[in-house]
Amino acid sequence: MGHVLATFSLMAFLGRALSSSILVVSVLLLPNRASAAQELTVDQLIDRNVQALGGRAAIEAVQSIKLALYIVDPDFEVDAIYYAARPGRMRIDITAGGKRVYAEAFNGSRAWQWKGRGEPVEESKTATGALRHGIELPGKLFGLHEVRERGNELALVGRESVDDIDYYVLRLTFSDGVSTTLYLDPKTWLITRRRDVRPLHPDMDPTPTTIETKMTDFRKVGNLLFSFASTDTDLKTGKVLEMVTVREITLNPPVPEGFFDTFEMPKP
Repeated sequence: MGHVLATFSLMAFLGRALSSSILVVSVLLLPNRASAAQELTVDQLIDRNVQALGGRAAIEAVQSIKLALYIVDPDFEVDAIYYAARPGRMRIDITAGGKRVYAEAFNGSRAWQWKGRGEPVEESKTATGALRHGIELPGKLFGLHEVRERGNELALVGRESVDDIDYYVLRLTFSDGVSTTLYLDPKTWLITRRRDVRPLHPDMDPTPTTIETKMTDFRKVGNLLFSFASTDTDLKTGKVLEMVTVREITLNPPVPEGFFDTFEMPKP
């Protein structure tokens, strides 16, 4: 009888020990499960970014946009007016000392540039792609939710910590195969960094370099948030390549007929 009681007591002890072990293991696993549950899908990230900017309806209501810019490069400082319009056209006119010195545009199928004298010329394939990519990038004319609709690809790469921010990293691949990396801040749900390998000014210097663009100074225009300052830095050298300040943003400005097709300035 004593042997049976001893055996029963031992089994009870082992049972309690096993239950306690399972409980401890379960508790230890809870943080990992909670952490996994907090990871978001690419579609959830898109929704959070779109809501942070102002919502789908507000973004899609913008049919055209005009940005007055102040651009500082190591070798020059200029003013510029940048236009973009749906379904995917753009134009930028650059002035120095009140005189127009450069212009380039993409009308949806072809691109041209004017170098301050003579007739405009066709852009190179690389430069044409760069102009098209600039329109497609979310944050100006289109929202992140429109990236795939416009024939591009968007994928969640993972997480990366930069300057103590654990960013969600998204890879945007344009329809021509060129890709860029977008960094989504989990505190604000705004895209505040972008990294890609490209030449800064393809027709001035076609040498590609790894460029990080940091977007700051977000302000509300109408019902939407826009970045009013950006800095391009060569990640390999740490050299600042370009700083752009947005002086003014106009939503849905009228766009003259043929504005993206010819370098002639429209009459007032």
